[in-house]
Amino acid sequence: MEVILIDDVFELGKRGTVVTVADGYGRNYLIPKSLAIPATPGNRKMIEQQRLAMAKKESKYQEEAELLTQELNQLHLMLSRKSGETGTLFGSVTSKDIADLLKTTGIQLDRRKIVLNQPIKSIGNYTIEVRPHSEVTAELLLSIVAEGDEPVSKIKKKDEESDAIVAELEARLKEMKQSMATESVIPPEPEDLPTEEETKSQQEEEEEEEEAPAEETAAAVEATEEAGEAKVEAEVEAEVEVEAVEATEEEVNEQPSEEAEKEETEGQEEQEEEK
Repeated sequence: MEVILIDDVFELGKRGTVVTVADGYGRNYLIPKSLAIPATPGNRKMIEQQRLAMAKKESKYQEEAELLTQELNQLHLMLSRKSGETGTLFGSVTSKDIADLLKTTGIQLDRRKIVLNQPIKSIGNYTIEVRPHSEVTAELLLSIVAEGDEPVSKIKKKDEESDAIVAELEARLKEMKQSMATESVIPPEPEDLPTEEETKSQQEEEEEEEEAPAEETAAAVEATEEAGEAKVEAEVEAEVEVEAVEATEEEVNEQPSEEAEKEETEGQEEQEEEK
């Protein structure tokens, strides 16, 4: 009998395939187990419509998987883990850890689509195979580093900085081309050079400016010297006046002494006369 498989059956066919099987195998196993249905005209038409819808849906899934693959190929994931001196991790990194790390970048991916033959148990760089679709494969770069060397999760875009620099240079080159196309380049006119008379006059002015501070300095020195001499003369005159005053005071002090002596002499003479 002919049946239409409604699920993949090992060593028999994939879903939607029309196959011929033994009557007993079909009626007693495939149909009761909901693995197949009889290949009647109505079922054939229904399966064909489902197949077309599935093909359209599958094409959409594949396009999305290809876009995702391009993004995964540009990712460089970094994950830090505690490790020993030899680089052996205290634990391991599994496909679930990688799927969780991808979530931090906004990518939702089933851990079963991450092909990891065995858990990662040492520090290093690894190329991880990712199959978002049965017909599409991506390669993801993963670096496992010692804890403390890098943040817990760090995502880098490959050549992101280089692309930005190139884009900036191209934009500048485009602006330069547009500027050269719309504006005429006129060489600057040479500045008028000074004449010989103007140069000579300028030199004389500079010499006068240099001599002026020297003359002012000399005048200041001369004024200082004159002030010093005047101060010395004033001090000498003051000393002379002081000496004159002292001499006058001595003379005044001596006059009373002479008068006293004169009076004493006159008194002695009068006593002698009385005798």
